[in-house]
Amino acid sequence: MTRLIALDVGEARIGVAVSDPTGFLASPYTTLHISRDELQTWTAIQRLISETQAEGLVIGLPISLDDQIHAQGERIQAFAERLQQHITIPLSFWDERLSTVEAQRRLSDQDEEPTRQKRGRDPIYRVRNSHRRLSVKRRRKRPAQGIDALAATIILQEFLDHLRNKEKNNEKTRNT
Repeated sequence: MTRLIALDVGEARIGVAVSDPTGFLASPYTTLHISRDELQTWTAIQRLISETQAEGLVIGLPISLDDQIHAQGERIQAFAERLQQHITIPLSFWDERLSTVEAQRRLSDQDEEPTRQKRGRDPIYRVRNSHRRLSVKRRRKRPAQGIDALAATIILQEFLDHLRNKEKNNEKTRNT
C-alpha cells in the first residue's frame, strides 16, 4: 500500500484526509478554502500532495440514493477533470454518499460523551443553589472545517477498507 490523500469537495471548502504510509488508517489533515482563482486551489492541492508524499488521490463523488450522478456529482467530476491537469498522481473517485451526515453524527456523539463536571454544572450544586441565576448550557458549535476534514477521512477510510477487502478476496482466489 501507499500513502493516499482524499478530498471532500464542497461549494466553499475542501476537506482533506491522508492515510498512513501503510494505507491502513485515514486521518483528518486540513481544510482548504476554495479560492475564486482556481489556480490558487490547484497550487494548494499540489502543495498538500507534496508535503504528505501522497501517491494517489481519492475524491468523494456524491452519488444520489437512487445511484444517479446529479448536478453536484457532475460539478465534482468537472472539478476533478480540471485538477487532473495540475497533478501527476492517479485520481480515483469514491462514493461519498452520506459521508457528511456520518461526520456530523460522529461529532455529535463526541459532544455527548460525559465530561468531568465543574462545580457550577453539577446537578446537585444546581438544585442546592437554584435561587441563583443559572445560565443555560449551550452546545459548543464546531467549526465547519472539522466536518469537512472528517468527511474526507470517512471517504478515505472506506476506500482503504475496500482496497484491503479486495486484496484479501484476490488472495483467497489465488489460494484455492
